[in-house]
Amino acid sequence: MSRGWRRWWAALATGLLAAGTAAAAPKTAGFEIGREPAWVQPMSASGLDAGLPAAPLQVLLVDQQTRLPAGRGPSERYRHIVRQVRDGSGLENAAQISIEFDPSYERLTLHRLELRRGGARIDKLAARRVRLLDRETGLEQQRLDGRRTASIVLDDVRVGDRIEFAYTLVGDNPVFDGRFVQVDWTRHGLGPTGLYRYRLLAPAQRTIHHRAGAAEVADGGRTADGLRVTEFRRRGVPRFVEDSYAPADSWLDDMLQLSEFADWGEVARWAEALFAPALRPSAEVSAQAEALRGTDPGTRLLALLDFVQTQVRYFGTEIGASSHRPAPAAQTLAQRYGDCKDKVVLLGALASAAGVRATPVLVSSTMRRDVAAMLPSPLAFDHVVAELQPEGRSLLVDPTRSMQTGPLDERIARGLGWGLPARADAAALVELPSHQGQLQGEGEDTLRFASLSQPAVFESVQTYYGDIAESLRSERAARGAEEFERSARADHLRLYPGLVADGALEVADVPGRNALRLVQRYTLAPPWRFPEQRVFAADYGLPLPMSVLRLPDSSDRPRGLRLALPGRYRQSVEFRFAEPTFGRSSSSRAEESAPAFRLQLRAEMAPQSQRLDAELEMLQDRVAAADFPAYRERLVRAFGRLAGTVQVPAVSPAQAELMRQRYAALDTQLRLGRLRIVTEMQRESLGRRVLLDAVLAGDRLSPGLRAQTLTERAMLLDHLGETDAARADLQAALALDGEAAATHAAAAVNALIRGAYGEAEHAADEALRRAPSDIESLQTRARAAYLRGDGAAARAGFETALKDRTVREAGYAPIWLYLAVRRAGADGAAALRQVAPAGQRAWPHPVARWLAGEASFDDALAATREGGRGDPGRECELQFFAGQKALLDGDRAAARRHFRRAVDTGVTEYVEYGLSRLELQRLDGAR
Repeated sequence: MSRGWRRWWAALATGLLAAGTAAAAPKTAGFEIGREPAWVQPMSASGLDAGLPAAPLQVLLVDQQTRLPAGRGPSERYRHIVRQVRDGSGLENAAQISIEFDPSYERLTLHRLELRRGGARIDKLAARRVRLLDRETGLEQQRLDGRRTASIVLDDVRVGDRIEFAYTLVGDNPVFDGRFVQVDWTRHGLGPTGLYRYRLLAPAQRTIHHRAGAAEVADGGRTADGLRVTEFRRRGVPRFVEDSYAPADSWLDDMLQLSEFADWGEVARWAEALFAPALRPSAEVSAQAEALRGTDPGTRLLALLDFVQTQVRYFGTEIGASSHRPAPAAQTLAQRYGDCKDKVVLLGALASAAGVRATPVLVSSTMRRDVAAMLPSPLAFDHVVAELQPEGRSLLVDPTRSMQTGPLDERIARGLGWGLPARADAAALVELPSHQGQLQGEGEDTLRFASLSQPAVFESVQTYYGDIAESLRSERAARGAEEFERSARADHLRLYPGLVADGALEVADVPGRNALRLVQRYTLAPPWRFPEQRVFAADYGLPLPMSVLRLPDSSDRPRGLRLALPGRYRQSVEFRFAEPTFGRSSSSRAEESAPAFRLQLRAEMAPQSQRLDAELEMLQDRVAAADFPAYRERLVRAFGRLAGTVQVPAVSPAQAELMRQRYAALDTQLRLGRLRIVTEMQRESLGRRVLLDAVLAGDRLSPGLRAQTLTERAMLLDHLGETDAARADLQAALALDGEAAATHAAAAVNALIRGAYGEAEHAADEALRRAPSDIESLQTRARAAYLRGDGAAARAGFETALKDRTVREAGYAPIWLYLAVRRAGADGAAALRQVAPAGQRAWPHPVARWLAGEASFDDALAATREGGRGDPGRECELQFFAGQKALLDGDRAAARRHFRRAVDTGVTEYVEYGLSRLELQRLDGAR
């Protein structure tokens, strides 16, 4: 019974041209070539391209005219199409013409096929061009419908050509008992349409109801032979673009619905007349029901349903009237196959033999609850399910769902919206069970850490219920276990890049439930980052609610958005640690709500764990286009709560207590003056050293993080003037991770202030090999070259660095260039004036102005003071550069005074302090 809707959707998307309804079979199958019927009113495509959007292929005209007889004769459905090729990419579609029909009751007559090029008309209609294809496009869905396609492929089609063809189909599907029904689409899949027209000619005694969507309706008067004419027109129709995220109701404007059925009651009576004869249980059916008898009515019904679902395979023979008329139950039982209507009939007959009333219920798996907006017609439905009524209960079940497991209550067919019972007393659609409030899926992700420095054991347990469980079973059966596993693992592998699978995906039905459980096990490389060496941080995500709420790529939803199944989705993620990790327990709650969903979160922290629980309840199945911007805004906020960072203290609670004692001792030493602190950076470095000592003494660091932390402590030790201890940390860091550019860069600075200039250049080279854009290492190498006496190499290095505008504006590289040029024997002041930014007054530019001869030393010295207070860091830098200038001038005594003053500032964290100390040692040793 599913053929109709699927065929209409396929025709819309591909431009396949078809029509079909219901009554007497033609005498011959195939096609003929003949004149257009006299009753057809010609329609010209002239001018219909005006204002039509540009496209490779435009459909200038779609003209359908239908003539209904006064009696029980067949209807005639004439169709006239005009296509215009505008671009080479439209040639393939333009040249292919496909007309689908059912030869069991329809006769095809081709009237014309013309190609218009400029002013010439080329006749392309010839019987030899027409190929009749028995494609059976539904075979993959286990359906055989007997439809045939008249296929024509035109030769010599060029850009600019206009293709015009017309044909008539005569005959109606006899299953509708002479009543006229049709659904036609006013939007075309091949291109934008200039004009869609549907002209209906019907006798006065036949009442044809309509719902026109976006088309305009006009009374066309009467024909000469008294037929009433109704016209439906739609102009400038955009091309149909398939959108799998669009709600079904968004397509209603594109549908022209026609039906001779007066109301849903008449459709129900028609359906009962089809199903009632087939439902009568035969002796064979009764015997099968007896064989499946259980100990109680519930067990018996479950056995009957299970038998039809799993022992009678799905295969539909939907030729002619069989599109809607079911096979007798005995026939389906004997052949052990059937489509939805056949399986419903067999289940109903088995249930009847067991003393349980069963009623077929027509539903739409495409429109679902939007079927209520459809015109009363058999074409509103594409599926049928069964209502079983044991002992006064009502159970809606679907005997085609072969992947169901569990008890009857968990096999209820949900989410179909509205249905029509095939009973004579049914006068209206009835509301069917929904997914609202149902648990659809739950996931539990657990990460177990024996130590933060070791890989974690990661386990994910996901359980899906009802429709989703069945869908996953079907997917696994269709795609195979290997491909299914890749798909099932994708979300976790994206969220946790360090995962390595530990064994195959475990897939198992949950005993006693219509549920499927997936278990994934992994080893996760230590996921921790150590930002600023303060806390360990690892990212997490909640893949189940993320997948439910995930948006399509498009930010614009002119047709609205179809949402995931309504119902509840739960997900948790828990980090578990083998030792006490957090100093306290806590909990918090949060919520994000919108009309379409409600997200509730609960976070809990205990001494050895952190856990986040989320429950997402989808309250609606769609978002209207007008509401989408507000929905998206709420969704972005909700999504932000579904991923985050877990933070773990850098030290254990016991270590934290020891750190508090060390901090107290430091405060005492500072208060008593036993430690000299000149700058706030030195104070911070002392405090940071306490933290890093504790971290490095523990076992929470992976090798990579230990290397980072050793490098960080080494830089602190350099700041505190402990360069040899810093060197030892850097050597240990490089032994753990020899490829870390930052460690090589820090080693270069450490070697520089230790006076190991060759070592500094080598370390800087290693840093630049791994990070070629590291300007600071480039300058460290140039400083080392200068200090070991190679002015030319230093000059080249600083000139390269100064190509970067930010380096020039920072002001230090021009000063070093001055020194390097002078050491190379050239005019340093001239070189400095070429690169120093003009008009700069901020530090260190006063130093550059003094060296360039534009200001005095006293001016530069005055600039070291700010707000009435001296800045020891600035003074250290000025005195160092002054000492270097004095050396270049040959005044060693002045150089010694300047270097002494630089060291006296006590700013050990400045490179200039360490270099001044080295120069003093060299000068004192040369006495």
